[in-house]
Amino acid sequence: MVIPFTQQVQNMGRKPQRKPIIEYEVCDLSLTSLGGLPTILEVANSLGLEELFNKNVKVKIRKSGYNEYQMAMTIILTFLAGGESLEDVDKIRLDEVVSGSPFPHSTTVGDFLRRFDREEVFSAVQQVQDEINRQLLYRKKYPFLTLDADAFIVESGGKKRQGVAMAYNGKVGFQPFLLFADELGLLLAHDFRPANVHPGAGVTKLLDHALTVIPEGTKLHFRSDSACYDKDVVAYCESKSMTFSIAADLTTALRAEIDSQPEENWHPFGDKGEEVVQLYYQPTGWAKPYRYIVVRKIKGEDIFGTTYKFHAFVTNQTTGNPDWLLKRHRRHARVENGIKEVGSGFGLSLLPCSDYNANRIWFAFGTIAHSLMTILKVLFLPAKWARSTAKTIRYRLFQIGGVLSRHARKKVLKVPRGHPWLKDLFLCRKRILAFS
Repeated sequence: MVIPFTQQVQNMGRKPQRKPIIEYEVCDLSLTSLGGLPTILEVANSLGLEELFNKNVKVKIRKSGYNEYQMAMTIILTFLAGGESLEDVDKIRLDEVVSGSPFPHSTTVGDFLRRFDREEVFSAVQQVQDEINRQLLYRKKYPFLTLDADAFIVESGGKKRQGVAMAYNGKVGFQPFLLFADELGLLLAHDFRPANVHPGAGVTKLLDHALTVIPEGTKLHFRSDSACYDKDVVAYCESKSMTFSIAADLTTALRAEIDSQPEENWHPFGDKGEEVVQLYYQPTGWAKPYRYIVVRKIKGEDIFGTTYKFHAFVTNQTTGNPDWLLKRHRRHARVENGIKEVGSGFGLSLLPCSDYNANRIWFAFGTIAHSLMTILKVLFLPAKWARSTAKTIRYRLFQIGGVLSRHARKKVLKVPRGHPWLKDLFLCRKRILAFS
């Protein structure tokens, strides 16, 4: 067949038309891509979360409409499903498998957030989180807990949002202060504040709050960076019979003590060229001398000889191998994983509102979602999931496609038989339903 010259010219430069890989068709079936997320609702029911919300949190004016639990749970499920904004709430609202009944629209949720304008309602939400954290800790009965404190910057994207300020590094936004229990990755307490607040401010208040949640008799160890290097923090830990290791500021006086150490007192540590020495030193205004573990590493050479880079931390533990104490203190770096989980895993590095209190309560609901995820991992899932991130659990357990059907007045979710983590999900649900 001969193609006319004019048609050849018209076809020049055209790409061959490709067939679609798959065809899409809209249907009315009750489908979900979050078939594993209802396990969180079952965890919430087993903990009595609805009763806690409806008893403690009162912000509604009228009795009609959605109650406080339904509004809060919409936000919490949005975090757990991977949502980061108010608009993401609408995906949960339209998912019949997850919500069970229609959940509020995103604009209604925004109005709900702006109703939190009194300190007592923030305290009431914190009481809800405290109670579910308390249930976890009393169930597991940890004999020893390590408390890690740290702050991080949540950038606001501009100076027009209410309550924002400039941090020490020039970023504008907020600076939440978090306190974790390292052994299980549980967020025990938090303080949402502007970014210009000193990173270590209010740490004793957070510790006081954590002690109301932790079972009496639990041995505690507090770790922090130099933001909490303060005589009042040290005195607080001593008054609560709490051991501590806090990174020290290398003041001129402390450097003089370090430089006065004989060379033979230093001993090698690890295989990275570091050396360690221990000494006792009493900073100005402190009640007594404390034990300092100092690490040095060669930085270079100058006309006076070898130069070193130093790091030090203070502890009230008078016994114990300094190398072991150093290794334990350096595990404080794991708090950065906890902060990353809060910020990225639960979308709390982005705040959706211009109102300060609305952002504050949005962050608080995100921390409740974090606690529910921790409870799911520690109490109900097999042990191999204990250190899994929210992203991993979301991908493997929550994001399961399914079809909702009804039989004998029951809802039945049909899921793929070959899903690789279905066995763990079913075991988890069995444990949740047996929980009392």
